Amino acid sequence: MTSNDLLRTLELKRAAEDVTYRYQRLVDAKDLDGLAALVTDDVVLRRQDGEQRGRDAFLDLYRRFADSDVEVAQHMVTNVQVTELDPDTEDQRLQVDSCFLAITTHASGEARLMWGRYCDDVVRRADRWLLAAKRITLVRTAYVEESALASPDADSFGPRTP
Repeated sequence: MTSNDLLRTLELKRAAEDVTYRYQRLVDAKDLDGLAALVTDDVVLRRQDGEQRGRDAFLDLYRRFADSDVEVAQHMVTNVQVTELDPDTEDQRLQVDSCFLAITTHASGEARLMWGRYCDDVVRRADRWLLAAKRITLVRTAYVEESALASPDADSFGPRTP
């Protein structure tokens, strides 16, 4: 691999990770305008409940999330792998595979942990990288009752207190 090849690989990986991290921050913040600006007009959203196409259909999921009883959400991603699709075409397209963990707290007092995989397509349009496909495979969800959660002001490294 030449220096130029290595630099290109690193630039593409960084661009793909940036879109993934921005997506997660925007979801956590329930920022619908930010999400709308991050996706293509014909974005594809695929989950266990089916496939939707288009920005408005994509945003419907996040509108429901924004209207839900979720008080705090925190998404994390790991094991990011980037594959350049059709490198000889004018539109650059990347496939971004990763694992995610999402933790949410709810008005009811409970928390939820959800984990699974993303398989996304990221495309370059003009000078911006956008999400063209979001494929979410949820593996499991764990419910944590309020009684099992420590107070938010608990010392995470001190002795456990009731």
